[in-house]
Amino acid sequence: MPEQSIRELRGGEVASASSPLPFLFAEDKRADRQAREALFCTFNADLGFFERTVLGVTQSTGARVTVVGDAGISAPDPRAARNAGTRYVHGLAATPSGSAFHPKVTVLVGPERALVAVGSGNLSLGGWHLNAETWTVASADREHYPALVGDVVRWLQSLSGVCAISPEASASINRTVRGLEALTKNGASVETGHRLLHTSAAAILDQLPTGPVSELRLHAPFLDRDASAIDALIRRFRPDAVQLLVRPGETVMQPDSVRRVTQDLGVALTVLEDQGVRYRHGKLVEAVRPDGTLWTLTGSPNLSRSALLRSVGEGGNVEVGVIRERSGTLFPAGAPIPLSSLRPVAIPSDDAGRAGRTNLLLACERTEDGLAVTFAAPTTTAVEIDVSASTHFDDWETVGVLPSGAIDAKLPGIDRPGGTRARATWLDAGVRRYGTLLFVTDGQRVRERVGETSAPSRTARGPAELITDSRLWAIWQRAIGELSAARAAVAVPRVGGSAGPGSEADDDTASGVGLRLDDEVEDWLTYTDEAKEQVGSAMFHFALGGLPALRANAAAPPAKLAEQTDRLVDERAAGLDEDDAEAVNEDTDPYAAESTDAESDDTEAQADALIAVRLTAEKRRRARDLGRIVADDLVHLPAIPRLAVVSLVLVGIRSDLWESPFGQDGWMRVLGAALQHLDRGDIPREATANFGSVSAVGLYLLREHRPAGRTSEGLMYEAVSADIAHLCAAAEPAIVAQHALPYTNGRGFPLDPDDVMRVVALLVQGDAAADALEQLERDHPSWRAHRHSARIFHVHGDFTSPFRGAAELLEALPATESFAVWATNDRDRWAAAARRRDDLIHVEPRGERLHWGHHRLTSLISPTAVARDAGVAQRSRVLHVPTTRSFREAEDILDAVGLDIAAGPPVNCPDLDLFAPRVR
Repeated sequence: MPEQSIRELRGGEVASASSPLPFLFAEDKRADRQAREALFCTFNADLGFFERTVLGVTQSTGARVTVVGDAGISAPDPRAARNAGTRYVHGLAATPSGSAFHPKVTVLVGPERALVAVGSGNLSLGGWHLNAETWTVASADREHYPALVGDVVRWLQSLSGVCAISPEASASINRTVRGLEALTKNGASVETGHRLLHTSAAAILDQLPTGPVSELRLHAPFLDRDASAIDALIRRFRPDAVQLLVRPGETVMQPDSVRRVTQDLGVALTVLEDQGVRYRHGKLVEAVRPDGTLWTLTGSPNLSRSALLRSVGEGGNVEVGVIRERSGTLFPAGAPIPLSSLRPVAIPSDDAGRAGRTNLLLACERTEDGLAVTFAAPTTTAVEIDVSASTHFDDWETVGVLPSGAIDAKLPGIDRPGGTRARATWLDAGVRRYGTLLFVTDGQRVRERVGETSAPSRTARGPAELITDSRLWAIWQRAIGELSAARAAVAVPRVGGSAGPGSEADDDTASGVGLRLDDEVEDWLTYTDEAKEQVGSAMFHFALGGLPALRANAAAPPAKLAEQTDRLVDERAAGLDEDDAEAVNEDTDPYAAESTDAESDDTEAQADALIAVRLTAEKRRRARDLGRIVADDLVHLPAIPRLAVVSLVLVGIRSDLWESPFGQDGWMRVLGAALQHLDRGDIPREATANFGSVSAVGLYLLREHRPAGRTSEGLMYEAVSADIAHLCAAAEPAIVAQHALPYTNGRGFPLDPDDVMRVVALLVQGDAAADALEQLERDHPSWRAHRHSARIFHVHGDFTSPFRGAAELLEALPATESFAVWATNDRDRWAAAARRRDDLIHVEPRGERLHWGHHRLTSLISPTAVARDAGVAQRSRVLHVPTTRSFREAEDILDAVGLDIAAGPPVNCPDLDLFAPRVR
């Protein structure tokens, strides 16, 4: 069956694909949110890519989300993974022998449909987008399911017996199994010619089809050192010929081993060079029978002993592959090349294993009575558990010590929020060792599905529970009602005053709504009286004072309106193009259909469930109301109502009215548009500090949540900051503190008014580079960065790879200008990087000579991605030979910024005293 979308993929059908991602998007477009569990099994996971690209659409299908990766190689970037442990489970798995947890399996299941994908790609930008990968995707519904789905169920059931898995992830796997079993219980199994192979009980080789084979066609990015897998395949099938597809310089192999094996076994070997542009990570064993028919093995196994020749019990990897009888070949085209032209490319031997790893921490989970800690095996020595808050990535605190032999333990009385980093540390012969980094999991939060909300805590306090507080919620509703009534009562004229952008000097006072705020208006008290008449007393105080003023005014009687709201607004009428009256009615009274049952049963459980349903619908409605006001009406409102709307958007963000900051339906788009409309040239002089302070808080929140790279949200932040910098200049610390009180920054901690004012100062200076330096040092407290000249910067830190430090600073600088960065560390290593538009130049010493690199950047490939991911670096590379010499593009860029490589990195830097560790 050709590659197709899930809309065409009916229950019982199977398709080939290059990535599961389009199928997830297609499921989301069904818009019924029927999915219950989403499980991603992978070797390594780029959680930053996952959160940016996969998490949102997966949660939108209705599913809880779990990622399970290999514990031994897990090294997540905490600056990119902001939601691990809260919005999804980041689980780890480890085998007793230390072999790899290497499957690439994705499952999305609900009561109506399921999607199962088995492939070759890791959960990363390369595995799901850039590389040439091979995936087999199966669809099931209540009536039909491919036999392959039943195979996946049995493999999932086998995992607990062959490897240790984080408890929360193990629970997710069990729920996924139950979901697949329930869906397929009464359906008919469809034989599609696909069969799942895995290593839980037997080696992959022993499960391959029998019968004569005339030719083997092989490809994998990794071959074991002695070519034992190729040797075993040839001995089993006795082919006359073998074709081996390689990428010279990239395929990990020992050519001499391949030559020896094929010569000893008397097989004709043809080596083909892959002609594809993309890095080929897809694995393939294709066997051609004497009659011309063929079968293929795809999936996760490489051509190695650990992948093909051993079960997990025998020290092999956890692998999953798919066998299919085919009518056409999957083998890519290639050009013949001599085996002697290939150079050896090596990695540590598969036989080395990873059994030497000790004290492997699998999970740290938040419970009511402390942190629950789980190890893959009993600890071999006393182990300390360290945690690090997400605001200070390099500051660690020891919260408990566990004795030797611990495997499941509890640290009583220790409570850390989900997403906090954790690790195990211990002494080994007097040397401090540091274990795998992971995230504290908040089980209650990760088990919630989109659209479901935990019952509100009866002891909850503060602005985070705004919409569960009846008094504050009533004022919120009254404020929106008053503002809507003020808009609906009359046709709002253009803003008066000569300073208003695009305004006319009409006298709007006759309307009773518009106010002339030019130099003739001197009486502030008169203005406040008129503003209160417009929007009501509560709304006026809220606009100028934020949530504290809203609370202070909670006991005040509602302001009178010229007309009652219900005479002006029909809340059951469709208000948006995509709404119908029935949908709006559901939002207005989400529990109307169940009101009789609810009134007849006043149990606490029923009441809590009813509140949760109502709050979910109310959140959705409020977010839509605010988005509509910002998009359609804000530009036409007078100054104080505009400020009120921006303040309402800020409180809406804190109350989680929006499911995400990002995308067309995220709060960043709404807040950015609201801030850009805030100044229409009619702001009263007496209120400039209030407007400036609200602008500062709003802009700070945008800055904290903007993703890395040149994203739409990042570009929007730059546009908004340019538009409202003049407003922020009027911000005052005391007013900022009042407005910042309820909110948290991008790391989930309370907003620091001093931090807001510091960011405002950078913004008002209009120096984007200074902003980048400040942000870099906040993200990396142990790094120091400063400016050598207009275009050259210097960063010094504890990074192992100086290129990574240079790339991160370079990425934070405006991409529209050319810059260069020197990066140095305490081990006297250095690197230099320069950027001009889409060209990235990288220079660093390797041995006695300099190595010069050139990479082409795109919207998906950033400087940081090049520095951190060898695969991305290879695919974005612009080759210049030899790499030990400079080239014209590098010289042009370095000359343009004034960087002299020959002079070497900064020595005795005048700002070196800044590099002393700071106390925060």
